[in-house]
Amino acid sequence: MTVPGAASPVFAREAAFALQAGGRTLACAMSLVAAPLEALDAAAPDWLAPEEAALLTERLAPARRQSLLAGRWAAKNALGLLAPGIAARDIRILPGLFEQPVATLPGRANLQVTLAHAGGAALAVAHPESCPMGVDLERAAPEQLGALREQTTPRERERAHAALPFNEPQRLLLLWCLKEALSKALRCGLTVPFGLLEVASLAPLPGGVRARFENFAQYEGIAFAAAPFALAVVRPHMAQWQGSEGDASPLRLHDWLVSLGQS
Repeated sequence: MTVPGAASPVFAREAAFALQAGGRTLACAMSLVAAPLEALDAAAPDWLAPEEAALLTERLAPARRQSLLAGRWAAKNALGLLAPGIAARDIRILPGLFEQPVATLPGRANLQVTLAHAGGAALAVAHPESCPMGVDLERAAPEQLGALREQTTPRERERAHAALPFNEPQRLLLLWCLKEALSKALRCGLTVPFGLLEVASLAPLPGGVRARFENFAQYEGIAFAAAPFALAVVRPHMAQWQGSEGDASPLRLHDWLVSLGQS
């Protein structure tokens, strides 16, 4: 897919990866992008489907417009890696009944995408429909600290303190990301009590953590922090990341997050 304005301050990363589940290989892809609204608007006619363009009404605030465009760009980058040869304008990502992204690709009926936004940045993971996944991307804000603390349990805070070499705001933001990503994998969003999404265990990873959940043991999450951002990806526990090097490694997400924070 064409990068909006080659000379613009645009951040774009994408990579294919694979999950292994029950002897099957599941092809997936991820993309992290950030771009100013001017660059996104200028390039949008080249890759936005008419139905997607119709979402950009005059009532849409600039920040929401930027978020929507960055999310569609990231999603099409990821889906394009799994469906090479399909033009970006022929990939349609429209809101479902619960505002979740629903992808439609000509000739492909089994691909979906999960999306997260943080201002002008967006994270997308494309995956088989049979393998539900969820993502979240957040930018730290000091005024959020009280609300983040309220949405965690004492047990979660104790586990995070023991497992993570981060300060409290980063620990709380990682817990939030994991729980919101789980809610997207479950297709319920933030309509359920956050206590139901409680994190049961945390194991350190370079720059982040691996997590399991109290009430949804069938899922596993990974989360990374690199100021001012944090992100999380949740997938079925039985679907293991294939390989440990290069694009196949979930640690690539941490590298991207560091680069995004420095861009």
